[in-house]
Amino acid sequence: MKIVKILALSALLSVGAAADETLVSTMSQMEHGLSSVQKGFLYNTPELIKTGVGEIQKANALFHNTDVTKKYLPKDKQHMTNIAFNASKHIDGASSDLLKALDKKEYSKAHKSYSEIVNACTACHAVVRGW
Repeated sequence: MKIVKILALSALLSVGAAADETLVSTMSQMEHGLSSVQKGFLYNTPELIKTGVGEIQKANALFHNTDVTKKYLPKDKQHMTNIAFNASKHIDGASSDLLKALDKKEYSKAHKSYSEIVNACTACHAVVRGW
């Protein structure tokens, strides 16, 4: 019986560790995408902006499902899954708007959309990190 409990605990810990690793990897990918977008604006390189937005969108896809999103939140924050889910939806909308504005060479509008992406990230982090 002790062996079964130990195996069950080990399985739970490894699932938790895998979730943590996935979240760290995803957040790193989002940060890299945000950095690429910012550099693209600073150096007037639209292709770098597009690449960064693509990275953001790819990483953000992890949070498109509320059940999946819930498992990445701390236990005491899991009842706030909708906030993270809504932040993800805002990131999707703002990143799409950014690309449309960029294609029209409306750089100020595109940068405003970039700011909206960062604001959505911050809104989620405020909840998850208790800022």
